[in-house]
Amino acid sequence: MTKEELSQIYYLNREIIMWQKELSKLESKSLIKGQDFTGMPFIPGISDKTANAAIEKAEIQAIIQGKLTEIQVQRKRIMEYINDVDDSLTRQIIYLRNVSCMKWREVADTIGGNNTEDSVKQAYKRFFEKQSKLSHMSRSRVLI
Repeated sequence: MTKEELSQIYYLNREIIMWQKELSKLESKSLIKGQDFTGMPFIPGISDKTANAAIEKAEIQAIIQGKLTEIQVQRKRIMEYINDVDDSLTRQIIYLRNVSCMKWREVADTIGGNNTEDSVKQAYKRFFEKQSKLSHMSRSRVLI
């Protein structure tokens, strides 16, 4: 699993927030319009603004639900990946950063033990550099 795959929960959470804001705007939008005094006769159209708004809300709610499901699937994949990591500190860093979506400072504070923002970030980076080298070596062996 790559760092990019691990970071998908964060981006899915951001996307959900975006859709929730859109839904909130839609819910606060008034369907009642003021009268236009143009002197021209008004012929109502076939459009049902209330039904259209309800449909749009339902579509956004379905999108949000779909994103929540994606998060659960991704979370399960990450948890399975983390369980295969040998080092306890690295497992904690990956979990706190990618599943709990913590900032580096929060990861360091949660782990404690004189860990700093830079030290946990560096441990994370080193772990994935090592994984990348191992992956590259195993691919090279297959080609030989």
